[in-house]
Parts: sequence; C-alpha cells; structure tokens
Amino acid sequence: MSPAPRSRRSLGWLWVGLWLLVACPVEARETARLGSQTKLEIPAGLEPRIQHWVDIFARYSLGEAVVHDRQNPEYVLAVVPLKTGRTSELREIKARYQELIEQVARVPAWGTSPFLHLFQVPIDPRRIAGAVERVRVQRGQREVMGKSLVRSRRYLTRIRRELRQMGLPEELAYLPHVESSFNTEARSRAGAVGLWQLMPATARPALRIDRRVDERTHPYKATRVAARYLQHAHDTLGNWPLAITAYNYGLTGTMRAVAAVGSERLTDIIEQHESESFGFAVRNFYAQFLAAVHVSESAGEYFPELVNENGIEHVVRPGDTLWDLARRYGVTIEAIRRANMLSRSAYLRLGQRLLIQG
Repeated sequence: MSPAPRSRRSLGWLWVGLWLLVACPVEARETARLGSQTKLEIPAGLEPRIQHWVDIFARYSLGEAVVHDRQNPEYVLAVVPLKTGRTSELREIKARYQELIEQVARVPAWGTSPFLHLFQVPIDPRRIAGAVERVRVQRGQREVMGKSLVRSRRYLTRIRRELRQMGLPEELAYLPHVESSFNTEARSRAGAVGLWQLMPATARPALRIDRRVDERTHPYKATRVAARYLQHAHDTLGNWPLAITAYNYGLTGTMRAVAAVGSERLTDIIEQHESESFGFAVRNFYAQFLAAVHVSESAGEYFPELVNENGIEHVVRPGDTLWDLARRYGVTIEAIRRANMLSRSAYLRLGQRLLIQG
C-alpha cells in the first residue's frame, strides 16, 4: 500500500491533537450589559476586549488556563483545566497550542475549515499562519476578584467621597481591583506599594516614605495622591481612556504614543503604536479597569455567593425594583430595606447603591 499523502497524514494528526487539547467548550452566557451605568467613555470597538476581562475576573477560575490571542484577547482558543497552576504548566500549554497552530498552518487552505471550529471561536484561516507568536495563556481570576470585592467594602464609601470632593468620576474608586486587589500591603517587584500601587516618585513629597513609615499603605492618603495624578493626566491628555492608561504607562509615555500615532483615540493607539514598552499589560489596562467597574457594579450577578457571606453592593439600573432584587439575590425585601435604611415609601433611584445582605 502506498503511503498516504502528507496533507492527509497532517489532517489525521490534527484530529487527534485537537480532540486531546481542546478540553473545555467555551459556552456563551448572558451577563449584565457592559457600561449600563458608567460615566466613563467606552471607546468604539473595545467592548469585546472588555468582555474578555469580565470573563477572566468573574467566569474563569484559578484552576483554568485560558488560551487566547495576545493581539486580540477576545479570541479564546481553549480553556484548559490545570493540574498545578505552576508557570511550567502554563508554558507547556502554550507550547502545545503553538505547535498545534503550526500544524494547522501547514494544511492546505481547503483542508483547514473542518477543524477551525474546534478552536472554540470563529478563526479566519488567514490569521493562523501568524498566530504562533501571539498565543498567550492566562489563568482565570475569579477567586482573586471575589476576595477583592469583599476587601473593597472597607474602603469604597470613603474613597468615593474623596473622589466626589475632587470632582472626579466615582468609578475611579474601582481601580485598586486591577492594581492591588484592594490589599493595602500589596507590593510590586518594581517598588509600587498600597491600594493604588504608588511608586515613590509619584507619592513624594505628599506622602512620607522612609525606613519607619510608608504612607502609601494608608488607603485614604494614597487615594488623594492617586486622584491628583489622575486629574492631572486627564487635564493633560483630554480624556479618561488615555488618563487611566497613563496611570499604568506613565504620562510621558502616553503623550509620546499619542504623538506617534497622531490620534487621541485609545483604540487607535492600541492598534497602531509600536514600542517595546507598550506591551500587553498597557494595551489592556483600560479594558481591565472597565471590566472591574462592570463586575463590581454587577457583583451580585457574578458572585451571588458573596450575598450570604459578607454582602455585596448593587447599583440600581433601569427596571430594578425591590421585589426583583429580592428574588434575584434570594433575600427578603425587608432585608434590603433594613440594610439600606429605606422607608416603605422610598423609591429606588438610577445609580443608587444598595447593600444586599442575606
């Protein structure tokens, strides 16, 4: 018997490889509408990227590896259950999918279509050849976000008041979810400290930083410093997407990116700016922040288990009634009234923040 043609052998290998590697189907699920309450700008075209981070924060656990496209994170190739969660295991998963993509790229165009759907999202065959270097593996963060939501309750009321007094959007209060998971003692390898992950150069001279005292760990003193930085960045750059990006990338770097691209639209900069320092974390920082805002303001829908543990905050949206909220969260109307000191004649207001406790 003559040997099978090379393309047919490749297809057979791919069938086995895809069957083994694509372990968990990615199912669509209905979630709260993005940006239903936020006053911050959601740039056109950024919604899929934001939804990806909503899923990372609220859908996928630390025990799952999300294999996706670095350039377009919303293109999820697979969700793989983890055994250890160690870096070595994540590297192995990445290498396996890179090899898989290389094999797909070798198959003639007419032979790829039966297999592309097994990657769990629609993939343009023309993208496959260049996708090897764009494979990225991200652990889910649901447990991390859940703990951050619980910790944030200690600080959010005061932080919002500080922001309101400075005339800044109250949604900025959720930025520590991305920066520190609301851990006042958080420290980065680069030397950033506290809820807001302030660097020494940013915090001085407003805060004391020496061997005995580091006021960056003080939640409200640090809030005022971070708020002033964000206000200055907004005044300089002209919009919140760029100002919040600058919080991660630096004001000078963001100004340089705007000049290089010739646009003040964050989506243009994400797509067009080429710089070694303008990496994945910077490109996704604003989308991560908006995802954190969304998850925080819809926490009861994403983390219903927190209602009966420590309580969660619900931001009133159009159509909400006490009866609907009580049914949704499995509590009584009277429990909601009592937790929020609402009279029986009180009306709910759009944007009102309600504490929901079981």
